[in-house]
Amino acid sequence: MKRNIKKSIVLSTAAFMALSVSLSACKKSYKSEFSETQVSVEEGTLTDAEANTGAAEARSVTTIAPTVPADQNQAAASGTVTNSGTTEMQNTALSSSGSSSAAASGNAVTAAEPAAAETKAPLTFETRDETVYIMKDDVNIRKEAVDGEVLGKANTGDSFHRTGYSDSWSRIEYNGGTAYISSDYTTKDVVEKKTSEAVAFNTGWEFGSNSKINSGTATLYYASGQNKKGKTVCVNAGHGTKGGESVKTLCHPDGTKKVTGGSTAAGSTTATAVSSGTTMLDGTSEAYVNLKVAKALKSVLLDRGYNVLMIRESDDVQLDNIARTVMANEKANCHIAIHYDSTTSNKGAFFMAVADGIKNMYPVSTIWPESDRLGASIINGLSGNGVKIFGDGTMQMDLTQTSYSKIPSIDLELGDRKSDYSDSAVSVLAKGIADGVDIYFS
Repeated sequence: MKRNIKKSIVLSTAAFMALSVSLSACKKSYKSEFSETQVSVEEGTLTDAEANTGAAEARSVTTIAPTVPADQNQAAASGTVTNSGTTEMQNTALSSSGSSSAAASGNAVTAAEPAAAETKAPLTFETRDETVYIMKDDVNIRKEAVDGEVLGKANTGDSFHRTGYSDSWSRIEYNGGTAYISSDYTTKDVVEKKTSEAVAFNTGWEFGSNSKINSGTATLYYASGQNKKGKTVCVNAGHGTKGGESVKTLCHPDGTKKVTGGSTAAGSTTATAVSSGTTMLDGTSEAYVNLKVAKALKSVLLDRGYNVLMIRESDDVQLDNIARTVMANEKANCHIAIHYDSTTSNKGAFFMAVADGIKNMYPVSTIWPESDRLGASIINGLSGNGVKIFGDGTMQMDLTQTSYSKIPSIDLELGDRKSDYSDSAVSVLAKGIADGVDIYFS
């Protein structure tokens, strides 16, 4: 006896158009069974077309979904037969873009949103034993593929040992462990490594318009070797800008008054763009000594795997204090300005902490606890190397540098006019500061 069965695909009214399909007669009822549906994967996501074809490809994952028999021309659907002879179906098609399609009687069904959340499929890696090179700057090195924690950055010419490959991701050895990097930026061809680049100031950067002296350039040096940290330290040798004392800039980004004294009095709204600094007791300029320490610190940090943004590498750089700070905000992970105090007691090292009166001012409010932690870390590093510390190692001060900083930032006073700045003393200072940077980022 022949019976006509009308089967309706009931889809979410918010997502799909209703579709009724008449089925040919059949002589017996059937039971739903499970079959394997292939869903192709590209960089961990499903594509529209591939999610519905069911075609098996080289890089694919398998998902199990209830289906009707193959002779009914249905894929990825399940159903139950009601007493009225109507089968209510639930769509199980997956789509990464929020739409799906199915062919039935020459018609297509589309949906504005998928009925279920996108399913992530595991990546399959081909085993490799080879060296690969990076073809661009600032490429993320991740703990896990796709959306894992960023462990560091790779730059043009960096090389890694690749142990696994897929079209989208490469498994590499990194700092003694396993990490992942986008295959799009790797090649087996040798790429010349970029060791440094000039960094010009951009007035379009946040607070950039407040700078008055910014025609100079800084230099960004890239760490080499397998111990790269993926962190950039801005090393700012204080002072050293010709004409800086004749120019005034806003003390605070919002134009409010200074809350402490210093080289500029409390209550002022403008300050010297860059002062000339003090003079050591033997007549040597502070700017010279600051630069000597900065250069030594650069070498130690590079050896330890840090990139270094050097603000000044000569007697004069045309970058005022705002320009230096804004540049650090954009290009570095922390900012250390090297200075010596104007006293004559060989007082020891300390850092200028953010003054209480500006801790609620933007951008200070977003970062001052980290700036204090950076300062404390560096004082610990210096102390651990036998460097004399002044008091508890900190003094609150309202400075242009920290008022504009969006990253952890300190003015580090390494002593005063009477302090030793011989080669051996500077070497100890550089190591102590670097130890402090290690403590901060550990």
